[in-house]
Amino acid sequence: MSFRFRQFEVEDSFSTMKVGTDAMLLGAWVQPGNVRSILDIGTGCGVLALMMAQGSEAKIDAVDIHEPSVNEAEHNVSGSPWSGRIRVLCRPVEEHARLAGKQYDLIITNPPFFIDSLKPSSPKKLMAKHEDSLSLKTLLESSLCLMHKGSSLALILPPPGGLVFTKMAKDKGLSLSRRLLVRPLPSKPFHRVLMEFTTGPVTEVTEDELTIFSVKGIYSEKYLILTQNFHLFNQKRLDVLYF
Repeated sequence: MSFRFRQFEVEDSFSTMKVGTDAMLLGAWVQPGNVRSILDIGTGCGVLALMMAQGSEAKIDAVDIHEPSVNEAEHNVSGSPWSGRIRVLCRPVEEHARLAGKQYDLIITNPPFFIDSLKPSSPKKLMAKHEDSLSLKTLLESSLCLMHKGSSLALILPPPGGLVFTKMAKDKGLSLSRRLLVRPLPSKPFHRVLMEFTTGPVTEVTEDELTIFSVKGIYSEKYLILTQNFHLFNQKRLDVLYF
């Protein structure tokens, strides 16, 4: 399926990681600013790498273990305004940690998160969403190898996974600097947490909450403001929901 954003277009028919609300939230929430280098782990169709390119002047590496995803990400990158700044690589992050020969100012990832749960029947969905394809431990250890003093790591997880990862990160010396709790509807519990960690000390964690839909099918004003630089639509109601 093809998705048109304000400044680029993404095809995700063959990728394990599709365009969806999780990626939209994370890519819009992360503020790359003046960083010079970014790593997108598990890039899928490349949507996060493209969002980071739109919001920065950084050089971006995007890695994935799924060759069709890499091919599709390369296609999407080649058709974007930032093809000269994005490199897509077919390799696991632990291999990239050994071979990269550099460290990054910012690492961003929408990792597999069905930890200790019923596995999806589709192998593609399994690779995209189950921790078997990339454990949180491997993600953290590889990211640490690719971070320098002052680097940031941003990711999205369900709240239970977020608690696990936060403890693991703290034990390894990372500090939580920002957190956003997300619920789909006002009547629903939080189902995602966006987190940003830094290698330096943090005096105060910036915390916020967001509800995606004010009612079913109607995006909340806060969601629309967050994603306004990427979403093409102006209307609040959509027929296709990403849940």
